[in-house]
Amino acid sequence: MAAARICPGSVLHVGSSIADTEDSYWADAKELGVLPSYPTKVLIGHRKAVCMARFTPDSQRVLTASYDHTARIFDAQSGVCERTFDGHAGTVHWAAASPDSAKVVTASADRTAMIFDVATGLCERTLEGHRGEIYMAVFSADGSRVLTASGDRGSRLFSVATGKCEQRFAGHTQAVSMATFSPDGTRVLTASHDCHARLFAVETGACEQVFKGHSGHVYMAAFSPDARKVLTASSDKTAKLFDIETGECERAFGNHAASVYMASFSMDASQVLTACADGFATLFDAATGATVRTFLGSVNRALHTAAFSPDGHRVLTASDDRCVRIFLADTGECESTFEGLGDHVYTAVWSPDSRLVLTASDDTTAKLFSAEPA
Repeated sequence: MAAARICPGSVLHVGSSIADTEDSYWADAKELGVLPSYPTKVLIGHRKAVCMARFTPDSQRVLTASYDHTARIFDAQSGVCERTFDGHAGTVHWAAASPDSAKVVTASADRTAMIFDVATGLCERTLEGHRGEIYMAVFSADGSRVLTASGDRGSRLFSVATGKCEQRFAGHTQAVSMATFSPDGTRVLTASHDCHARLFAVETGACEQVFKGHSGHVYMAAFSPDARKVLTASSDKTAKLFDIETGECERAFGNHAASVYMASFSMDASQVLTACADGFATLFDAATGATVRTFLGSVNRALHTAAFSPDGHRVLTASDDRCVRIFLADTGECESTFEGLGDHVYTAVWSPDSRLVLTASDDTTAKLFSAEPA
């Protein structure tokens, strides 16, 4: 049986990758035609796999979450661990910093989220009430609230100041894999294993729209930059584009041979990028649904991440072949391959200036790589 995977911000799903061997890795690297580069910084301290890693909003630090029940924060320049946030009794699936980078919220399998002070490392609030694992927790744009997504089929809104639940978003019939605020902060978008995504009003908790059409788990959902569309990714081998006001599916992005774990918009929303368990990232025309380009992110291994660089010129992929790759968005050429990772790379993200790539993998570390062309 394939090993369980964690897709960023989502519940456990089963990847379709083939077991790695050293010989098969180098055969794949040769086929992809790019010699590997190695990390510039290795962020150590966790005792088990690192589920995710991300930059803080000020770009000065790196925040990690781990199966070892802790989150950590590292100096991005030196790689030194500055704080360990502990107190959870289960895997920390997710960690996010407040907009001012002064606080950290963690989401855990122990059914709680915790808010920590970055300066002291102390827990200020424990957010309780969920009856299942919490897979994701994020701050609102003003830092006054925390939004959670849980295996108990619900999403909740908590006050940072008091730790009390201010709103519940209900209606899903299976686990909620992720939740996010709309750009203006007035709505919440959720994705669930019940094959649906839902749109809620923040202040009333009322469900304003149900996005139907998928026949498998919906791993993630995202707003378009203008908040007029919703993009979803599903185990039914498709990504879909919905009109936010009517709830109608306007476009289905197919041509995938396996589950689609991630989908994202380009900055101008003219293109859609997907990451698939078949090892390919695919670029689509958002207006027509036509395939623009495919990127071979992995040979016969699941692809967990596909992301545009902040400037939109490159595409980043991360997979189960121990590699992260950068492609030129306009040609599909593989520009860089990063090696020195664990068997499974769970997440990979760009730095805000597109100069670094940050990874999280099952070898207990997060790593920083230079994204500058060789």
